[in-house]
Amino acid sequence: MKKLFLCCIAMTMVLGCSNESADRVDETEGFTLLRHDATALEATYRSGGTSVRALVTESSPNVIEVTYDFGESIVGFRIDYNQGVGRFMPSGNPLDAAQSRLINGLAEGLEKAVPETERTRIEDTAMRQTSFMQIVPVGETLTPYQYVAERGWVHLSCTCGNQNIGGYTRQAGRGCSCNGGDNGCKGRCGQGCGITSTPKCVGTTAYTQDCAKHDYGLGSFAAASDDYSFASNNCSCSGVGTCY
Repeated sequence: MKKLFLCCIAMTMVLGCSNESADRVDETEGFTLLRHDATALEATYRSGGTSVRALVTESSPNVIEVTYDFGESIVGFRIDYNQGVGRFMPSGNPLDAAQSRLINGLAEGLEKAVPETERTRIEDTAMRQTSFMQIVPVGETLTPYQYVAERGWVHLSCTCGNQNIGGYTRQAGRGCSCNGGDNGCKGRCGQGCGITSTPKCVGTTAYTQDCAKHDYGLGSFAAASDDYSFASNNCSCSGVGTCY
């Protein structure tokens, strides 16, 4: 027991402890903001006995470490804004549908806790990577990879209409009605919007070709990694609940 306790302390210093430890700290259902200051943001989302713990820290100037700890699964990111390089670092079991729902709740809670106006680097990274986590495949073995902000993303028009999304023509742009027959806000590097989506506008307001290709099943989540992490916001979102 002593060794287990010491191990848990060591893990907490790096990634936060497992779900079991997090549950002992706070068993509140829903979103809980544990820490929010100039150097770190830490939050949990708990539902039905399962939880995810997010920790975002600045390890050196403009280098942000992000961890999502589900207990048996951990997904980490290292975003180096100086070099324009990101690392995707999963470990443990594949994500499942319940964990995907936890991420959706976490994204909604973060959106309310860190409003879009004048977000800090840590706040912005927390929203961007949590938005990215919403498109990480469920039930698949995930492997680490590196992605580069090579100034290769192409912004879309914010006005909904048929657009070139990188070799394909599809409806894309702002608005829940801009849905191409599915969820709206096609091309947005963040959660889609539609009648069943709550909230309807969370995360970044960058609309790009790679994100649109992913939305239509024409490109992988990995190909959109740099768009989620680095692409500038070219459109706007008017509050939680409405996507413009």
